[in-house]
Amino acid sequence: MLSRRLLLGGALAAPFAAPFAARADAWPAKPIRVVLPGPAGGLIDVAARAVSEVMLGELGQPLIIDPRPGGNGVVAGQAVTGAAPDGYTLMLTVSAHVALPFLMKVPFDVVADFTPVAMLGVSSALVCVPPSLPVANLAELVDYARARPGKLNYLNPGNGTGAHPIPEQLKIRYGIDIASISYRGLPPGMQDLLGGRIELGVVSTSLIVDHVKSGAVKAIAVVGPSRVEGLPDISTMEEQGLGDMEVRSALPLYGPKGLPAPIVQRLTGAVGKALYDDDVKRRLGKAYIDATPMSPAETGAAMAREHERLGKLITQLGIKADGGS
Repeated sequence: MLSRRLLLGGALAAPFAAPFAARADAWPAKPIRVVLPGPAGGLIDVAARAVSEVMLGELGQPLIIDPRPGGNGVVAGQAVTGAAPDGYTLMLTVSAHVALPFLMKVPFDVVADFTPVAMLGVSSALVCVPPSLPVANLAELVDYARARPGKLNYLNPGNGTGAHPIPEQLKIRYGIDIASISYRGLPPGMQDLLGGRIELGVVSTSLIVDHVKSGAVKAIAVVGPSRVEGLPDISTMEEQGLGDMEVRSALPLYGPKGLPAPIVQRLTGAVGKALYDDDVKRRLGKAYIDATPMSPAETGAAMAREHERLGKLITQLGIKADGGS
């Protein structure tokens, strides 16, 4: 922050300080826009709408959910970095946000240009194969793939997405030959997975769980901190000794750089109130999102760790975003 003493002198500071304090006390005086890097109806949209009603009760102003998909999250990021740090423009995103500079050139600093506000939760995914594949866990999948080099394909919904690095890590660690088949998102790839035309996919639990329960596809591991309700026999990657390969989808809430601390505190408190609400937890649970309340400092530290970890992983795998440079 620029020093008012240097710019204005002590005698002029007081008249300017009072209006700033008044604005902070009066916040929010109008609706708050929450920009999303994903589409309407997607996982981030579901999470935002799940907490919005309780946050309205706490803040006295509604959240305007503003999906801005495109550019691997760059479009949403620019909408926030280009906004005034007044608390009226926020971004709810996923942990892949902090991996962007390792995938492509981005017009902002994914850490320094954003103010961490809170963490909403962590979503899970399922590692799935067709029912005809005679494997029940990742170790058996590796053995099966080793015996059939070049014969198996996996669903890649976009380079650098959470579903992409896990098969690539399996290839490197175990020396197996599985081909990446690229799709424009998970839904079109799911159709080939369900049809048995590809042999492996890491898919958001909310999208695939009904197909697993019906037997149309088989889950062999959970990507997430715990087993999925309704699928008690499917162990996590960590339980299978492969927790270090996980790429989980955390849901951090950010504001622009320089967001005043009093506004951050009010937002964090409103998010925390929502995450302890039974109805909100039920709605998040239906989307297989584990509510994970965190302070701004905890959120920032968690995302900084992911920035470092994902950066090393993406560099090791040589991944670039689709169309990135």
